[in-house]
Amino acid sequence: MTLLALVACTPAQDTLGTGTPSSDPADLAKLGTQIDKSDQRIAAAVTVARENADKPEVVKAETGVALAYLPKPDAQTLDYARNRVTRANPEEYKRAEEAGRKLLAVIDANFAKAEQDALKNKAALDNANKQIVALKAEVERVRTEGVRNAFAVAAGICFLAALAMALLGQYLRAGAAFLIGGAVGSLPFVFNSPYFLPAVGLLVVVGLAFGWLQFRKPPCPDAPQESKEG
Repeated sequence: MTLLALVACTPAQDTLGTGTPSSDPADLAKLGTQIDKSDQRIAAAVTVARENADKPEVVKAETGVALAYLPKPDAQTLDYARNRVTRANPEEYKRAEEAGRKLLAVIDANFAKAEQDALKNKAALDNANKQIVALKAEVERVRTEGVRNAFAVAAGICFLAALAMALLGQYLRAGAAFLIGGAVGSLPFVFNSPYFLPAVGLLVVVGLAFGWLQFRKPPCPDAPQESKEG
C-alpha cells in the first residue's frame, strides 16, 4: 500500500529521493518509477514472508523490510487491524483485500491521468513559448522594416534635393547630396550590426560639415566663373 501512502498523503513529494515538487512530465515519470520500485520491494518481502509462514524469524525479518518502505500507521487504523486479527473473520479479510485492490486501481488510474495532464500542460506551454518567440520575431521584423522605411524616405529626400540642385546648375552640391542619399539608403543594410551607430555618426558629421560649408558663404552656381582680372 505504499502507493496509497505516497500519492494520498504526500502527492508532491518524493519520499525515495531528493526530488522537488513539480508537474513536469519527466519528474512525474521519475516519481512513478520510484513508487513502482518501492511497491515491488514491499510485495516481494510480503510474498516471501507468506511463503515462509512456518519460520517466524523469516516472517519478522521480511515484514520488517516491507515496513521500512511504508509510513507509520495512525493509531485508529492500527487498532482496527489488531481487532480484525482478534475477530479472525475470513469474510472481513476478503472484503479488505477487495477494497485494497479497488483503491490501488483508482490510485494507478489517477496517477496515469496526472501524467497525461502534465504532458498536455507541457505541450501547451511549449506551444505558448513558440508563439511568444514568433511574436518577438514579428515585432523585430516590423521594427526593422520601420527603420528601413524611414531611411528610405530620408534617402529619397536627398535624391530629390540632388535633382533640384542639378537642375539649378549646382552640380557639386547635387553630387554631394546624391552621395549622402546613397549613404543614408545603405544604412538599413548594417542595421542591428556593430557598424550601424558608427556609420550613423559618420554620416551626421559629414552632413553637418557639408551644411556648414554651404551656409558659410552665399550660394553660387558650381559652374566655372570668369575671372574678374583682365
